[in-house]
Amino acid sequence: MAVAEDQEAWLVAARGWLEGFARRVAEDAAQYTLGLMKSHFPKADLEPVCDGMAPDTSDLAWSDYLTSARPIAERVAADLNL
Repeated sequence: MAVAEDQEAWLVAARGWLEGFARRVAEDAAQYTLGLMKSHFPKADLEPVCDGMAPDTSDLAWSDYLTSARPIAERVAADLNL
């Protein structure tokens, strides 16, 4: 019984560690991407990007945005040989 409880506690802790790791990786990737954009386009205004997505943005508007941004992201990734 104690082993099962220890396992459960370990799994709960591991999930928290993984969530924290994923959050840090996402933040690092976002910072790297913004830095990369600024290095290639020094005059680019990144302020709107830093504000995030408006809370009232519809799923359709977000989907349209992703569709329009995908070619740019693919080009950047290709330029970086990713």
